[in-house]
Amino acid sequence: MTVRNVLLCGFGAFGAQHAAAWRQTMTAPRLFISDPDPSARERARALGLGHVAEDPSVYLDQVDLVDIVTPPRLHLPVALAALARGKHVFIEKPAVTSLDEARQLMAAVDASGCAVQIGFVLRCHPLVEKAKALIATGGIGRLLAVEGDFSGWKRMRDDSTIIENDGVHFLDLMRHLAGVPVRSVEARGVSLLGAEKDDDIRIDLAFEEGISGNLRLGVLACGEVEDGFMPGAVTTKRLRLIGDAGNIVIDFNRNTLTQAQVSYTPSAGGWKVSPGAMTSEQVIGVTPSSLLAKSFDLFASAMESGGPTLCAADEGALEMAALLEAIDRALVREPLPQIALEKGA
Repeated sequence: MTVRNVLLCGFGAFGAQHAAAWRQTMTAPRLFISDPDPSARERARALGLGHVAEDPSVYLDQVDLVDIVTPPRLHLPVALAALARGKHVFIEKPAVTSLDEARQLMAAVDASGCAVQIGFVLRCHPLVEKAKALIATGGIGRLLAVEGDFSGWKRMRDDSTIIENDGVHFLDLMRHLAGVPVRSVEARGVSLLGAEKDDDIRIDLAFEEGISGNLRLGVLACGEVEDGFMPGAVTTKRLRLIGDAGNIVIDFNRNTLTQAQVSYTPSAGGWKVSPGAMTSEQVIGVTPSSLLAKSFDLFASAMESGGPTLCAADEGALEMAALLEAIDRALVREPLPQIALEKGA
């Protein structure tokens, strides 16, 4: 189907970004806006958007697709209302706020038969697509581990944690590139600055098929370059894929991918390591709007073909909610016992 009319629910900073991205898509649909905040509605009108209302139900029967960019606590009720009216739905991350909400969303998706895509747009980053293809064709041999570092000097949000705001992007990418779900998790967080929220977090993942993963999040370690998505922030956003025949490293701030080959030969000391060829490439023009527009085009194509979306609700909502709840449980465990050292006489 051709996407002619889109209802954009929520017109804060991200909503305005979504509106700009829809204008860059191949279909460039007509936009309808809903937001309970009068100032948000006024901003939408000031940008020349003529169909603006407080209540999303005003426009539901006039649109093909509902794009939900409201605060996360409102994602589920808006999605349920849209699915009940037979509308396809795009939901910004995090799609839901709990595993119970994820189950409610999945039941509504199954009952409606509509397409749902969760907004993990880094899946359509050209370097992620390249890495996915290299893994599939054995470019680094058998995948053994996935390592992520999403840290640096960046503001912490009032309405979400580092994991919900930043970590979910890499948690999703790690699952996407591993190609299998997480089966167990360990996590440890600290608040070294003394605030209520953890400012440094380490997460260890065990995926199916024996693939391991680890992720660092936080605001204490200085990043390497100015963040391309968050002006004024200095961050590191790097993902390393480790295979038994090489590595792939994606730097999302520099938009580079490095592929390195290696061979391991058994030896008395364990392994003889023989580095091979190393190649790097860089892409330009990757922006939040360009990734959003590409993800919208992919969603429209999936709606038309009936094929899979870029990130379906079973992975982007249900699996992610289960993983986030497991991480939360791991973070509240009792601290490790202290080591008692006996002093000599």
